[in-house]
Amino acid sequence: MNTLQLIPVTPGHINGQTTQVVDARLLHGFLEVRRDFSTWIKGRIQEFGFVENEDYLLTKTGEQLPSGTKWKFEYYLGLDMAKELAMIERTPRGRQARRYFIECERQLRRMQQAGTSSIKLPAVSLSRAQRQAINRQAWADVAGQVHAEFHARREMLLRQYQEQLQPSPSEGAAALRREILPKWAI
Repeated sequence: MNTLQLIPVTPGHINGQTTQVVDARLLHGFLEVRRDFSTWIKGRIQEFGFVENEDYLLTKTGEQLPSGTKWKFEYYLGLDMAKELAMIERTPRGRQARRYFIECERQLRRMQQAGTSSIKLPAVSLSRAQRQAINRQAWADVAGQVHAEFHARREMLLRQYQEQLQPSPSEGAAALRREILPKWAI
């Protein structure tokens, strides 16, 4: 099967277990579901009895606005749940996603079999609170990395736009003109 990444599958932790996870928003977009994301994911979770911290991980991030905090919920699905959601949609995109996830699992099993002969990790017994603390710290670290990458990319784009402008000395400070801004910034 083509190993082209249709939907990014990343390592994650659900219920203290290392597993492969999928961003539910990306799966929703790939499947081209007509309902909005929030309605779709909540309905599927309720309808099929998926369990938080077993089938998926739910994170909540907040953005401080003058009117108050605006919360955004992110769902990270285990591969089994992602496959099941893909099958439920009963579309060619759903079948394509399901086959892709099955191939991801095969590749993971191959890598684990190859790695188990060379690496032996001791068993670690952690309380639920310790696992949750570790998970929170890992999410905070990842969020910090994403935040730093965003700002670095933003600064690079601003420099590129300023270089495109190349104002004459009589114009003074460069202002981004509307025609060179990306469509999303207008």
